[in-house]
Amino acid sequence: MVSKKLKLFTAICMLVSAGAFAQTETGNTGYMNGGYSIYDSSVIPNKKMGQQNEFWNNSYSFPAKPRNMVEFGISTGIANVSGDVSTKAFTAPNFGFTVRKALGYLFSIRAEYINLSMKGQNWKASNGFSKNPAFGSYFAPVRTGTGAIVNTNAAGTRNATGDNVYYNYQTKLQDLSLQGIFTVNNIRFHKAKTGFVIYAGGGIGASLFRTKVNALDANNQPYRALFNSTFAKYAAEQNLYKRRKDIRNDLKNGMDDTYETEADNTRGRGASTPGVNGKTLKPSGNVIAGIAFKLGKRINLAIEERFTLVKTDLLDGQQWQEHPVTDPAQTRDYDSYNYASVRLNFNLGGKAVEPLYWLNPLDYAYSELNTPKHMKLPKPVYEDADGDGV
Repeated sequence: MVSKKLKLFTAICMLVSAGAFAQTETGNTGYMNGGYSIYDSSVIPNKKMGQQNEFWNNSYSFPAKPRNMVEFGISTGIANVSGDVSTKAFTAPNFGFTVRKALGYLFSIRAEYINLSMKGQNWKASNGFSKNPAFGSYFAPVRTGTGAIVNTNAAGTRNATGDNVYYNYQTKLQDLSLQGIFTVNNIRFHKAKTGFVIYAGGGIGASLFRTKVNALDANNQPYRALFNSTFAKYAAEQNLYKRRKDIRNDLKNGMDDTYETEADNTRGRGASTPGVNGKTLKPSGNVIAGIAFKLGKRINLAIEERFTLVKTDLLDGQQWQEHPVTDPAQTRDYDSYNYASVRLNFNLGGKAVEPLYWLNPLDYAYSELNTPKHMKLPKPVYEDADGDGV
């Protein structure tokens, strides 16, 4: 199934690329290769008409920056948490919205909202969960004050044997951020413009998320029998990694999909970890890279990868190392998440040119050098060696 999806995705990208290159125009059709004419005052803001008039009158060398369209985009894709629990590749729904405005031909700013649903399921069993409140119904090994090791749950009940658990989670996350983006290939020295642009950038924002785990069955009872029997079934395997799909299938067949238990979190533990309606709010930083294919003057299709770092180790609801089992320590690194998306972007606005990152600012200069239309040329002076005026 995954192979078929990748093949379909590759075919779509090839078709989009072909369409984008087919729309790349050549030839001298005017300033910005037909993007707009330097004599079109409708795309010049009123506050910049003074500069434009000076340019028209050849008293200033540079035309005014035109008014350019605002880009509105929608996205959908694959989102995954990079943390302490193995992630599930395909989850839904994942979507987002963007508003982008060019400040120049290279730099633009973009506001982005994303709404993601991410899941994970470990295929290796864990025993060091005594400090994870989400699995308080299970018996974990704990060292007492006398040094003895006992198996106890959160209520203090002891059991002769300890349990195995398979960490899992469902994280529902919203993020709002402001990004700065650089376009790296719209300035062209040997052609008027391109049918695609490559861009990269980064930004800061805030992530609001809530993580839950599937710790109880439909009868509100722990998956004790399922977890322990699954562990016993594969305990003799020499290479457990090769059986990870089988383990996950066994767990999937025996578990519901409710994610009813609140995951370990830091809400209410201090002013630095505020909560909003039962969700955790954390500052975030992101880096992005993408490529956009032009489908028309007002529409383009982009493929983008976004990596976001959030100052928390609890995106996946797990922050404890497996060893030492009787006294778990916190893991070293914060969690992060990525969003690989396909985006459809629309250019909005009247009496404006395309977003400047789609235009080549050198086009006008090369056009004037090749076919002067506005250039102020000196009157030609011819030599008259014999003085006859001819």
